[in-house]
Amino acid sequence: MQAGSDRRYHVVVWGATGVVGRCVCTTMIKYYQDEVRWAMAGRNKQKLEEIRDDLAREYPAARSVPILTGDAEDQHSLVAIASQTKVLIATSGPFAKLGTPVVEACISAGTHYCDVTGEVPWVMRMIKAHHAEAARKGVKIVNFCGFDSVPSELGTTFLVNHMQEKLNRRCKKVTHVFGEMVGELGQGTVASLAAAYFMENSSERRQSSDPYCLDPPDSQRGPDRGDLLRVRFNKTLKKWTIPFIMAPVNTRVVRRSNALLHHSYGSSFSYEEVAEVPNVFVAGIALVVLTLSCALFICKPLHPIINRLLPYVGSDPEKIIQAGGHWNSTVVGETEEQVGHKSQLVILKMKSKRDPGYWETSRLLLESALCLALQVGHASHAWSHRCHSASQVP
Repeated sequence: MQAGSDRRYHVVVWGATGVVGRCVCTTMIKYYQDEVRWAMAGRNKQKLEEIRDDLAREYPAARSVPILTGDAEDQHSLVAIASQTKVLIATSGPFAKLGTPVVEACISAGTHYCDVTGEVPWVMRMIKAHHAEAARKGVKIVNFCGFDSVPSELGTTFLVNHMQEKLNRRCKKVTHVFGEMVGELGQGTVASLAAAYFMENSSERRQSSDPYCLDPPDSQRGPDRGDLLRVRFNKTLKKWTIPFIMAPVNTRVVRRSNALLHHSYGSSFSYEEVAEVPNVFVAGIALVVLTLSCALFICKPLHPIINRLLPYVGSDPEKIIQAGGHWNSTVVGETEEQVGHKSQLVILKMKSKRDPGYWETSRLLLESALCLALQVGHASHAWSHRCHSASQVP
């Protein structure tokens, strides 16, 4: 059975009143209004109508976009919304608090689901609780569809495919080096991550520190032993690097994809992420700042102070676009070779002229949803590996 094969809508945006939700709606109006049947959804009908009116001032076609209302505490309303669409996009967290009933409604309704969570312990719980039923119903639940962790997944996929198709080799190791990133980190994002952190118990946090915690329980483990916590010099790129702040999320997602693909990347595939810095002096300072930031993050009484220091990000997508931003990264891969033979290197460069925090995330989320809605036959796992195609959005 193919989930949601005959529905009124291709996509419903749940949480359309939030920053990411509004950015998703704006992208849909600008590029897909004539191609995709979609609706906006959320708890507050008045706010949804106000957002639709705002969009209509710039894009008159928005006036015809349907509005659906429901409540995360009313499961029947969520199922009623999910039953009308092939794919439901979830845009707002913390997902540990708000996401579970939405996932359950989608599985109940036979509807594909994607979100922008970065909450590994919550995803672990969802897999354990709902994977079997999702698989039985043919429902795809695809988490981590924002900047965490689509660039990580796509970079690895492109590089591994090149090795296999052009060099006839499997992949031994991938090091993803993130370069300069300019964008918005708002109060809402930090508040959501902090709330999710304090909703997990110590046992769940300890389990999520396992580099293979998202892999199926019977899957073979690779050589990775934990997250990098030190300054290191990358000899290939001749760059100093420090731990990348989102590596504890992205690395586990990439390893899970390899496991779901029956370890097709490589028999002993290894994956790591780091951030590039100009020199060893900056590397030392950055590592100290990163360590202190993490310590402050887990100190709950300090959160009000942290929030005051962070910028407020408004909900106007056009202002977020105009604010600009960019990011770039380099993916370095080593081929699997016989003992005594040197690995070949493959280097992939990625870049974007979008803010990775909100604008890029919303675009990647929407593209993920459209792949699920329009190209679902290409994905074969319930708690799926990536089913993204190259973006059609300029």
